[in-house]
Amino acid sequence: MLFVSALAAVLVEVSGNAGSVGWSVSSSMDSNTTFMPVMSSTSPSATMGVADETDVTKLHESSEDWPNEPHNVSFLPALFVSYCAEWKPVNHVYFQLANTFFFLSYLAPNGMYGILYLRCTLLVGCAFFALWGWAVLCCFDAFLWNATFVGINLIHVCILLYYLRPVKFTREVEEVYLALFQPLKVTRHQFKKVLNCMKMIRQLKYQEVYAQEKVTKVDSLSLVLSGKLVVSQNGRALHIVFPHQFLDSPEWFGVSTDEYFQVSITAMEESRVLIWHRDKLKLTIITDQFLQAVFDHILGRDVVKKLMQVSETMAASNNGHLPNSLDDGEDKPMLIVKKTGDGPGITALINRQLQAMPRIRYYYCAADPNAWRLGRIEEGDHETPV
Repeated sequence: MLFVSALAAVLVEVSGNAGSVGWSVSSSMDSNTTFMPVMSSTSPSATMGVADETDVTKLHESSEDWPNEPHNVSFLPALFVSYCAEWKPVNHVYFQLANTFFFLSYLAPNGMYGILYLRCTLLVGCAFFALWGWAVLCCFDAFLWNATFVGINLIHVCILLYYLRPVKFTREVEEVYLALFQPLKVTRHQFKKVLNCMKMIRQLKYQEVYAQEKVTKVDSLSLVLSGKLVVSQNGRALHIVFPHQFLDSPEWFGVSTDEYFQVSITAMEESRVLIWHRDKLKLTIITDQFLQAVFDHILGRDVVKKLMQVSETMAASNNGHLPNSLDDGEDKPMLIVKKTGDGPGITALINRQLQAMPRIRYYYCAADPNAWRLGRIEEGDHETPV
């Protein structure tokens, strides 16, 4: 536009300096007509319409030298020169409102809500332009194009509202999300995607066996919602699983679904367990590297807590140190208990918790009163690979 404006200014100035060129008609006796260009002048010959030979020669020479002659043209004033002889009145209010919303669309912030704001302002602006083209401009193509833009932005708004819809869970699942997944920046929609792989929420009564050693297949991932369960191996208690802990987190790593549990899991009180389809869950998160990393982190941390708990209970059974983590499931400093007699602290603790479970207590304690003592696992024992 700058080049075009400057060129127009040059042409205007050149035409002003060159003067006006007329055409003179000279008639002869033989009725032959001749046309010749003449410069407008105040000379008598020019007034009479007779071309002077000297003027024609000068005109011819000046026309040949004109492209090479330097001209003093100022480009800056040409930018501000208005070629409009008369300005039209201000456009309709629909036009003004449309451009107002387009202006607001440029102020959209970042993020999903910013994109939603952008689409909404564009939708309203295009709607006003369509109305302006239909009712004021009476131009069908202007109305049609802007109506198309309204439809496109409306589809985008609906999709964004669907993704930004509030996701609510039950009280137990909400507690799991707040405790485990929200601190790792997992959104509710991502957790909902994980929750869709859930098989069921199982209610366990006291004395009920959830998994039996070398009998139950490892085909699920289980999270304790409420209650307590005890994990044992070869008749010896290993550790207790508290709420918001996984029952089979060690089996998540390196154990296929056609293998069997190497431990037994029994409810110590009425409990509720959230159970996922293991293969379905893995297929779901394998396409999302973030969720895959989140599950590896949560389950890996759960395995480490179990190993620490087993290590602490071993120390408790050997020297009388009773860890508080077995009492309330929280990470607290160990409570040192003086060892009196031959009854270790962990054995007394588990026996007290199993007083209301005579059948399981008899199964583990009838043959050997120290069967609940957490001993060191020998290499010959069946360990769960981690």
